[in-house]
Amino acid sequence: MIEDSKSKSKKVMSTTLEDTPMPSDLGWAWLPNLLLDSILEKLIPISDHIRFSAVCKHWKSVALHHKQQRVKSRHNQLPMLMIPTKHNSDERRGLYGVTQRKPYNFELYVPYKKRCCGSSHGWLACADDNLAITLLNPFTGRTIRLPPVTEVPPQAETFKCDYYINKVVLSADPCLFPNDYEVLVLYDHAGHKIAHFKSGDDGWSHIVIRTVIGFCDLIYYEGRFLVVSYDGLVFSIDTSSGSTAKPDIILVVKHAPQGGATLVESSSGELLLIRKLDVFDFWFGKMTQSFKVYRVECACGDRPEQVEEIESIGNDALFLDYTASMRVSALDFPGCQPNCIYFVADDWTGHLNEEPQGPLHMGAFNLENRRTETHQYCIDRPKANVPASIWILPTIV
Repeated sequence: MIEDSKSKSKKVMSTTLEDTPMPSDLGWAWLPNLLLDSILEKLIPISDHIRFSAVCKHWKSVALHHKQQRVKSRHNQLPMLMIPTKHNSDERRGLYGVTQRKPYNFELYVPYKKRCCGSSHGWLACADDNLAITLLNPFTGRTIRLPPVTEVPPQAETFKCDYYINKVVLSADPCLFPNDYEVLVLYDHAGHKIAHFKSGDDGWSHIVIRTVIGFCDLIYYEGRFLVVSYDGLVFSIDTSSGSTAKPDIILVVKHAPQGGATLVESSSGELLLIRKLDVFDFWFGKMTQSFKVYRVECACGDRPEQVEEIESIGNDALFLDYTASMRVSALDFPGCQPNCIYFVADDWTGHLNEEPQGPLHMGAFNLENRRTETHQYCIDRPKANVPASIWILPTIV
């Protein structure tokens, strides 16, 4: 069930208006709706919508009315990086903008103790101690509580239970498709196990594929889920036959690169496989990150699979972290680098890499010159057990 609590609406997002000019004449508050709509059509970043809504009650009303048309027009949004707040709040998270190269001046109500193990369509997937999944849209305050994926394993005392869930992906936005969205989960530490949930189901369906050493990533692509294993196999999981029938599982790629990878759909609809490589820089005496990108065509009927390394992703910009992957066309966002991979590069140590070793930062890897530009977004070392930073796609519905 989706909860939309008005009592928490004031906690969902805080914003200061220091950078937002207020109208000097009260007549501004009553500009014609048609004119305000035309202004809203020009606004793409969600932060501009927030500032527009904060001008006055009338402008906020127009913005709320406009949001359905905004969804239909499918404006792109630039992913934001959810980070610890400046004051290490226990109840809120900050947001970092890659084009502004600084945190935004508003925060999201996301409890510090919640570990996010997925980010899809503006929703965060948070794992609870009993291995239940809570879907949270921090921009609207709506939540969806799903049943436990499985029973807590006997060896749970040796690790934090929420780390038993590796990654969660949604097929669609539950706000737009409340009765027709699906959830796929990789769990059991190395992703040995897969679970599936469809809206309206009472529990999870467990999918068994016994031919791999573990799965490293998954994606919803062209109406089906794809999962990639550490040993370079890609399986298609088609659940369109219904929740009561077994899903169709097909091995569609046999020779993908081994050793862990991330799946992303390009702006042109191609399936990309991204490998992150740690390279020792002898000049600076430290480890640096590099990436290889492959274009993948799945086997279908008589058409054989194709896996080809490519040197460019064109005008796309990719956004990767441990539990989420997204892409945009950089042409839509001034300051966003094309042919670039933005990635979380925090230094972690301790049990299950849950303690930051130094300043939190992200990197921007340029595929053309093979160089990485570093963005530090948290100079002071935050407290222990800080949640990992994660990309999120801003939404207003």
